[in-house]
Amino acid sequence: MKATSETPVSASRVDLHMHSTASDGHLSPTAVVQRAADRGVRLMALTDHDTVEGIPEAQAAAGQSGIDCVPGIELSARWARGVVHIVGLDLDVTTPMLVEGVARQQAERRRRAVRIAEQLARAGISDIAERLERMAQGVPGRAHVARALVEQGAVPTVQAAFERYLKRGRPGYAPVQWARIEEVVAWIHAAGGVAVFAHPLRYGLSRGALRAAIQAFVEAGGQAIEVANGGGGRDDHVAAAALARRFGLAGSKGSDFHDPDFPWIEIGRLAPVPPDIPVVWERFSETLAEHASG
Repeated sequence: MKATSETPVSASRVDLHMHSTASDGHLSPTAVVQRAADRGVRLMALTDHDTVEGIPEAQAAAGQSGIDCVPGIELSARWARGVVHIVGLDLDVTTPMLVEGVARQQAERRRRAVRIAEQLARAGISDIAERLERMAQGVPGRAHVARALVEQGAVPTVQAAFERYLKRGRPGYAPVQWARIEEVVAWIHAAGGVAVFAHPLRYGLSRGALRAAIQAFVEAGGQAIEVANGGGGRDDHVAAAALARRFGLAGSKGSDFHDPDFPWIEIGRLAPVPPDIPVVWERFSETLAEHASG
């Protein structure tokens, strides 16, 4: 029998958005899975940025830990007015269309990393390229650059690195030509997966712009939205649930965990999806749905 809604008993059992060292997380896929298991999660997804390289290790660890790990990914996507993130869940990661799309995204990430390092060098900050190569075990991202800047002593914190060097208009900002939102959703669908609009309240968009982005996602075939996300307060949860209802989307939940040193975003520490919103894991296999509902 499939789960139809969440109860308080199962509220901590599902987390469908987290990162490992395969992208910009601080823990290995195995360590992420163990942390999820230790916190009572029964159904998880590893959703590294623009890569699925960590999934085999994560699924092997999940098998040892007695929990279910859905193959996932977080893809950056371009739409008319900016960039949003789309999580793909329950994927066949060997699907050629997805494999080709991921390779395209990774190439963009690497080109951006080179441009950022060159621009920072012109701004008087050297050795970033070398530090980035050492620090990024997987696909390089801006978080790796930020950590390299902290390590070098250019800034005291990762947040300061973004504010001073990496945001739009700063010396290390480099634009990226991500795939269009409809392309990203098509890759996920080709792989048999479910497309989820990630952390809707984090983009700094006006209400109208956010609704326009979600409308574009829906028109592309998007199926779900993160109703519960790590670091968000009650107001964000209520607003995201309202968006799910407005657009007829299933609800997902994911911590977006990256780093144990950021305790305000922890695996499994998530509000329940309201019972009137269908949950995204109903679209997974019956076995996974039963495990999620406890």
